[in-house]
Amino acid sequence: MKKILFTLIISSGVIAAQAANVPTGLTGLWLFQTSDTRFDGTIGGSITTSHPDNGTWMTGPWVEIGTDGNPGLYSGNGVIQDRSWDYLTVPTGIAPNGGGSYVNNYTILIDYNQTQSQEYNSLFQTAGDAHANDGDLWIKQGTGGSSIGSAQLGYSALTFDPSTWHRIVWSVQNDSFFRVYIDGTLFLDSGAQGVDGRYSLNPTFYLFADNDWEDAWGLVGTVAVWDHALTGAEITEMGGWVDGAATPTPLTLVPEPTALSFLATGALLLFANRNAHRRRA
Repeated sequence: MKKILFTLIISSGVIAAQAANVPTGLTGLWLFQTSDTRFDGTIGGSITTSHPDNGTWMTGPWVEIGTDGNPGLYSGNGVIQDRSWDYLTVPTGIAPNGGGSYVNNYTILIDYNQTQSQEYNSLFQTAGDAHANDGDLWIKQGTGGSSIGSAQLGYSALTFDPSTWHRIVWSVQNDSFFRVYIDGTLFLDSGAQGVDGRYSLNPTFYLFADNDWEDAWGLVGTVAVWDHALTGAEITEMGGWVDGAATPTPLTLVPEPTALSFLATGALLLFANRNAHRRRA
């Protein structure tokens, strides 16, 4: 299959004060700016929702995302609400990589606030059918705070309060590691998960999906995808709601992204359809 490479070249030069430079390889960015355009990609294709009533738009904390010359270019406070059982389908814009037939190297970022107390809350699902299997990354409620992980990955020793806003990032290189960061701090460092195994992706993946209602109501304000595993230093620099700040660390895209819709994502979706019912590892 002819591989399609999507790249957004981002300078590593001087960035806006107190703003983290977003690394190269960003293939998707969704900011939920307005009610009418909430599922449109600022970079990449559109997110789709499992039900017309899911993804209600509302306002949330102010998030500053822009460019070196215009730090506030994409800034806003739009968020959407995801309901239990419903989910979001996100296009990666990434061709198969990491030595397999699926996407094995990637990074996903979400700005997220869990608004419903629940013992287990699925954040991420990789199956061909969103309700076919258990979720693949969980917030697990505990008496002293919540941890993050899964039975296969293990759960973090560090805990956090998911009822407040956090920037959650998972960086994955399936032949080496699966790492999860919250507000720039490494929470979980799990080992290799297997090329083309459970944690590989089709050209799409699901947020907040599970097969038996173990997914809580929540708000999401930013979603971003990269075509490789970001380093710990890169993710730490992007920060989040550090030390309980009212707003997250600003993000700077350098240079300004062009208004691309990545129409070629349709070609990748053909691949997704062909493999929609692949066996889970």
